[in-house]
Amino acid sequence: MKKIIIFKNDRVGDLFHSLDGINQIINEHKKDKIELYLSNYSEGFSFLFNRKNISIKIINYNITIKEKINLLKTIILSSVQKIYILSPKKFLFILPLFFKRIKFYAICVNEKNKKRPNEFFRKFLYKFKVNDRNYKKKNESINKLIFNLCKNNNLQINNLINIEPINNFNFQKKINFDYCHFHFKKSLFEKKGWTFDNLKELLKNIVKSKNKVLLTSDIEENEFNIIFKKNFYTVNFNSVNNDSKLDLNNSVIFLENIKNLNLFYLIKNSSLVIAPHGTMTVVASYLKVPVIDIFDKTINTIAFREYKPNNLKYNFFILKPFSQRLIYKINKFLENV
Repeated sequence: MKKIIIFKNDRVGDLFHSLDGINQIINEHKKDKIELYLSNYSEGFSFLFNRKNISIKIINYNITIKEKINLLKTIILSSVQKIYILSPKKFLFILPLFFKRIKFYAICVNEKNKKRPNEFFRKFLYKFKVNDRNYKKKNESINKLIFNLCKNNNLQINNLINIEPINNFNFQKKINFDYCHFHFKKSLFEKKGWTFDNLKELLKNIVKSKNKVLLTSDIEENEFNIIFKKNFYTVNFNSVNNDSKLDLNNSVIFLENIKNLNLFYLIKNSSLVIAPHGTMTVVASYLKVPVIDIFDKTINTIAFREYKPNNLKYNFFILKPFSQRLIYKINKFLENV
C-alpha cells in the first residue's frame, strides 16, 4: 500500500479553499494510505475526511521544532510516494532536498520581491503552481490553483468529502424553517462605528426578506455578545444536546458558542449566509449556499481574485458607516437571493 502525505495545517477558510484539490487526491488514492496534516485551528473539521484510508494528524499552524523532528522520522521510517504541500510553510520546502525519491507537489507564493520558496528550492519540486500576488490582472483563485495542482486528467471524480457527517443536534429536525445565518464580527463593525441599534435595523430588514435570522458572533465574550443575550432568545451550544427543546418563535435567535460540526450544519442548512469575509462565507460558498460577503475597504484588491469562490450565488459589498443608502443596497441583494 502506497503512502501519501498532505500538509494543510492552515485556518478553516483556507482548508475549504483546498477541498476540491484534496478530493482529487483522495479519488486517485482510494486504495492507498493517506496522512492528512491539519492545524489546531481546523481540527474540528476533520469529519470531512472520515474514510478508512485517511489518517488525520494534528500539528500547529506554526510547526514547532518537536513537530519538525517527528515529521522527519515519519517520512524516514515509512515508504512515502507523494507529498502535497498545500500550506506554503518554509520548513516543508526544505524536505525535497533530503527525500529525492519522493514526488513533492506544492503551492508556491510570489509577493513583492519575495518568493516562497525561492527558485533554488522550487527546482526540487516534482510539480508546483504559483499564487502570484504581484499579478494585477485576472488570475486563478487559490481554489483553482490547488485543484489544478492535484488533479489527474485521466481520473473519474466522485465527491469523497464527507459533507453529511453524523450530527447529534440534528439541524434538519430541530431547526426546520427558512433562515438567514448572519455572523457578527465586533472588530469590523466597531471600526465602522456601528452601534447595536444600527445592527438591529439591518437585522429587521433581513427578517422581512428571510423570515428568521440565526445570529452568531465572536467566540470571545465582548460587550456586543452580552447585548445580544439580553435582547435575543439565546441558545448556548455548550449546553445544548439532542434532547434540548428550543423556543423558535423568535425572529432573531442568537446561537452562542456554536462551532465545528454544529456550525457546519448551521451554514449548510441556511438559505443565505451574510458575514464578514472568512470561515462562514468560504464554507457557505463550498456548499453552494447563497452568500453576501462583507469586506473592509482596506482589503488588498488581489484578495478578490485569490479567494474568489466557486459559487454562482455569491455577492459582496464593502462595509461602510451605517446609512440608509447602505441598507437600500443590502435590500437589493436580498431581493435577488
